[in-house]
Amino acid sequence: MKKKIMTVVMSLMMCFSVAACGGGEDKKKDDGIDPNATVTKEQYDKLRETKWYELTPEEMEQFLGVKYVEDEDSTESWGEGYLVVDFPGPDENSRLHVLFKADENGKYTPSSMSPTGKLMED
Repeated sequence: MKKKIMTVVMSLMMCFSVAACGGGEDKKKDDGIDPNATVTKEQYDKLRETKWYELTPEEMEQFLGVKYVEDEDSTESWGEGYLVVDFPGPDENSRLHVLFKADENGKYTPSSMSPTGKLMED
């Protein structure tokens, strides 16, 4: 009898844990950024005039109005405590490549930022 009760309790706990997680769906909050937006030369120039080295990845997204894409290979290559992202540029050959490093509190801030393509033109 105790085994049956425990089995029912365990089954209910598993059901509730899956439901509490949303069934595995990724429910990212709406941050108002157009998923197709790209960084313009003007936005990049404006970013360089700020304290860009103090921004988190999410703050940089908000500043630029562009979603970043994690460069998973580079992030893995740099190792724990690093995050490498690309902000897409105005064409397929342009991007803003940013290396973020975590501080002792786990907050990621940029260590370097490298433009390519049209973002480098004067």
